[in-house]
Amino acid sequence: MNCLVTDENAQGTSSGAVRKTIRVFARDSAFVYAIFESLEGMVSYSTLPDEKPGQDYRDLSLFIPNGFTQEMDQVLEGLRKKFPVLELSS
Repeated sequence: MNCLVTDENAQGTSSGAVRKTIRVFARDSAFVYAIFESLEGMVSYSTLPDEKPGQDYRDLSLFIPNGFTQEMDQVLEGLRKKFPVLELSS
């Protein structure tokens, strides 16, 4: 499966950024967190609260400055090749 993303343009922000939400399986989340931590300045992320206790996935909210959207698309494309992921509804 692939890492699918829903986009939400963060209009009205003074910083000019894009907000995306991705869902990864919990077993893959530590690796995803490490990748995002290594990209300091290119992406900020937050793990969203679990909908149900014990769920096997994590939802992450990403905040990507406009100058890094292309690079982050490439990072997400790489993750799409490695991790099973569910598509989030928009």
